[in-house]
Amino acid sequence: MGDTEPRLDRGEALAVTGVGCFLWVPATGRLILDPVGRDALDLLPGEYHGLATDLRPKILRDDWTLLSGLAAQLRGGRKDAYSAYFRVALHDGRSRWTHVRGNVVRAGANGPTRVVGVVRDATLDLSPSSVRPPADEDSDHLHTLGEAAIALARAMSVHEVAAVLGDEPSLRRLGVKAMSLAVLEQGRLRLVRSVLSLDDAEPPQKSRLADSWPLNDVVRSARPLFFTSVPDFLERYPRLAPHQHGFHATAAAFLPLVEQGQPLGAMGMFYDNTNSFSLADHTLMTAWSKAVARALHRVTMLDRSREIAAGLQNAMLPRRIPETPGGRITVRYRTARQGVRVGGDWYDAVTLPDGGVGVAIGDVQGHDTEAAALMGQLRVAMSAYAAEGHPCEWVLAKASAFLAELGADRFATCQYLRIALATGAVEAANAGHPPPLLRHADGTVDRLELAGGPPLGLPAEWGLTPYAPTTARLAPGETLLLYSDGLVERPGEDIDGGLGRLTAAFSAGPADLEELADHLLDTLTPGPHAEDDAALLMLRRDGP
Repeated sequence: MGDTEPRLDRGEALAVTGVGCFLWVPATGRLILDPVGRDALDLLPGEYHGLATDLRPKILRDDWTLLSGLAAQLRGGRKDAYSAYFRVALHDGRSRWTHVRGNVVRAGANGPTRVVGVVRDATLDLSPSSVRPPADEDSDHLHTLGEAAIALARAMSVHEVAAVLGDEPSLRRLGVKAMSLAVLEQGRLRLVRSVLSLDDAEPPQKSRLADSWPLNDVVRSARPLFFTSVPDFLERYPRLAPHQHGFHATAAAFLPLVEQGQPLGAMGMFYDNTNSFSLADHTLMTAWSKAVARALHRVTMLDRSREIAAGLQNAMLPRRIPETPGGRITVRYRTARQGVRVGGDWYDAVTLPDGGVGVAIGDVQGHDTEAAALMGQLRVAMSAYAAEGHPCEWVLAKASAFLAELGADRFATCQYLRIALATGAVEAANAGHPPPLLRHADGTVDRLELAGGPPLGLPAEWGLTPYAPTTARLAPGETLLLYSDGLVERPGEDIDGGLGRLTAAFSAGPADLEELADHLLDTLTPGPHAEDDAALLMLRRDGP
């Protein structure tokens, strides 16, 4: 009998090499593993029930965090495939490296998403003959990259992206001494993060693309530059020679940042005690540059959208605040910095026929362009009613009817106050807005309790109680604060907590009115992630 042609048995090949198969359904958490896959994960029959969460006790904590990040990217549609090494805790107390590779499979345009892949014992990958980097170092790099990807995904501005690149613990774990970043803006390159001290010899904060600096060169050419010799680097860029004693690095890589074919800028990665770049180093650099480019593209688009939103919002606010003999007024407005939101907050001040001043603060329901448009119309209408010298309660009643007649099915909270600065007499009416605060000359603060009234814009046929006036007096040297709820509200917290913070900040703030306004915004809306607009108006009656 002649020789027969050998037949390739895929199942036998997978089983012999210890490669198991799996199917994961993210929507349900269901994870189907074949027997070889269960062996690769050292799973006993009683400890696996067909769910991805069953693997949690088997995978070391840091590696579980890495895999969870990859899973989130798959669920969110940001990845279609992945490959990762992780450590599995064995029943004999040891751990071993395991490798998983998966691809997303979608059942039609709207069908359920599945992830199909293979899992295997990766011990041989880490043998002395392996070309792969040392396991512990590679795992640490993967974990650090995962953490950085999460931080970059949370970044809301270019400067926050730069801050991620400057995180020293992450740099140390990656073996990188420092990173620099420059972004392309209107045909020029702006240096956002530098590794050099600021002086005249440093590359300018903004430079032409034609200028011969490392970051400029890689943006122009769209190709990276690698240097493993300081003399070679300084021969090409002699203007940086004065810095060779102030910043010690033995190697550097300069990488273009490109996303969707669009050049965004460039980054530099600087190394100490390194005289050559391995394949693993190049892989790391590529991963970093891609992650940074994606983040830059996202925050750049976000910044542009914010500028448009802020421009629209500011166009609806008064162009100027009138002169107020006998007192001073200052205003502040800060747009939401979480996402792109256009709000309906506003403030206003008008000179009254009797020589007094009318001040208002308000907030139209919603965070969209309609809210901003309604705010602009309502503010102008209220300003016209107030300028005619009508009582506060009459102005609010007319404004409420005006908003209802617009048919937008939106309501607004509002306060309107008339102040005679010569005498300090105050008349006020309130439409569902948080109470004003009054800071006395000695720094103590009280709430100015106003008679309640319904929000503006509710239908007249509801038969709501008319707005009632409240009177008070503003003594010389006292400061009145009107504010929108974006200054005091936080998710999951009642209004009293926010009012307590505002009262404390208002009391402890500086005496200067402008500095006090900045102090309130900086204290109560810190950081880059404010979720709501915030407006305030302060009026101080001149002291004796």
